[in-house]
Amino acid sequence: MHAKTRRIITLSTLLLSGGLTAPLQAQGFGQACEQAVAKLCRPGEIGACFADEAKWTLLPEGCTGDVQTMIEMEREAKAEQEATPLDQLTAFSYGGILRQGPSMDSAKKASLKPGQPIRILEDPDIWFDQYKWYKVQTKSGTGYHWGGIFCTQGGTKPDGVLYDCGEYPPGSF
Repeated sequence: MHAKTRRIITLSTLLLSGGLTAPLQAQGFGQACEQAVAKLCRPGEIGACFADEAKWTLLPEGCTGDVQTMIEMEREAKAEQEATPLDQLTAFSYGGILRQGPSMDSAKKASLKPGQPIRILEDPDIWFDQYKWYKVQTKSGTGYHWGGIFCTQGGTKPDGVLYDCGEYPPGSF
């Protein structure tokens, strides 16, 4: 799990348990906003709390943006917790190169054919051109494959992967 995800999950857990002060200040939220959210929403989810439109009118002036950010962070943490573990996904390459490291400059280990199965081993959280590099295992060996040229199926498509194979199977375009 990468650092941003850990921070979001930690923040969400603290928000839900009512331990607001230190983590929210680290995010740059105003103390008056933190206290208002704690008072209005404890215990419970911030998003659900502010689904009641009347709660927005009870916030101190200038807190709307902070609360919107808190709600978005809570949503992201929840989505991450619901994500399918990488080792439970089935993945297929659209072709491309299996590399020794997570970079276009890394040495080539093998060429992958469209439709070749790949097993995702790890998400090193390295992005390139809107997609991530993933450590994978293939019949050609273990290496790194860019998420912009493979798809997954059998669960929630991870961030940084091009498509869900159910929507765009290899060879369909």
